[in-house]
Amino acid sequence: MAHQHSQAPHSNTTTLIDVTMESFDGGPLKTTPQEGLSLINDWLRSLKTSEADNVADTLQKLKTALEAPLIDNVHIRSILLGLAEQAEQWAGKAGGEFPARLNSLAVALRNFGNQLA
Repeated sequence: MAHQHSQAPHSNTTTLIDVTMESFDGGPLKTTPQEGLSLINDWLRSLKTSEADNVADTLQKLKTALEAPLIDNVHIRSILLGLAEQAEQWAGKAGGEFPARLNSLAVALRNFGNQLA
């Protein structure tokens, strides 16, 4: 994941979805916890201005899990699968181009999580 997400604090949702999906394309062995934390921070900043408190809470749990001294892949997998479900629920409420993008993001989250098991 060679992107510098945190340098764009006002990234729009489309850009965040694209960067997140690109991150998952590398697989879990190519994405470091630090890179994941940077991306989570970008999402948390973006979600502060939306009605997605439940997603922000789940992302905070993922951030805490990634900051732990010992990474628990089973726990992280569970959180990622929960995020996938939330993305699918959010897709059902979104308009325009977002339903397809959010469903693709849900698939990427689920695939990434399942690689951790």
